[in-house]
Amino acid sequence: APVVGRTRTTRVPPAARISERALAEALGVSRTHLREALMQLDSETLVERTASGNWQVPRLDERSVRDIFSVRKQLEVLAARLSIERASDPEIAALESYLDDSEKAFEASDTVSMTWANGGFHTAMYHSAHSQWLLTAMEPVRSQTIRIRFLIAGQVVQPEYSEGHRQIFDALVARNVRIAEAIISDHVDQDLQVAIRHLDVLAGPARALRYPDEPFGSSPDRTDSPSRPPRHRHQNSLAKY
Repeated sequence: APVVGRTRTTRVPPAARISERALAEALGVSRTHLREALMQLDSETLVERTASGNWQVPRLDERSVRDIFSVRKQLEVLAARLSIERASDPEIAALESYLDDSEKAFEASDTVSMTWANGGFHTAMYHSAHSQWLLTAMEPVRSQTIRIRFLIAGQVVQPEYSEGHRQIFDALVARNVRIAEAIISDHVDQDLQVAIRHLDVLAGPARALRYPDEPFGSSPDRTDSPSRPPRHRHQNSLAKY
């Protein structure tokens, strides 16, 4: 449903109170279908009921953010281990396309496209583990991670480039479980620190908005050119592990 995608990618801000009638009209869907989508979001803790019975998007505080990343770390370490055991060589090789897309987006200062590419890399790795149980457990954490990424991306003028994805890829290609686990742990810890630096964004505006009646800001100007990622550095990306 469109409302699911809008909430995950932050077109609905934290603390927003959702007007079912206005949102159903804006999306051109029935309120029945809208409520089904809201129930799906509720199962992923992307919306919640207020004391008065209305829907709102929850704010994220530091404890919630730390919990999300703690669970994500454990599941991603498991995903890498299973991927190394079960994925075919072509499946692992296919992950590199997301790295290429991320680097191109970085060079173009396209934070949103870079966010999609990085998220696609992680999702593809989860699928390469060939575990429905893992995918089921990962889905609510993945939804929260997507939301956090887009909330931060919407406020960042210059994207931050991380060698972590390239290093994870190299470890998967090498079928080295120990190195993959160490890199993923470091990578998730770094993502957590980025999220902690943006807690004000994750908490949402001081005054709760009514969605979709009130717009939620606008993306910042991204014309500043970032420094280019270190080319070919990935050839020795596993050295410190």
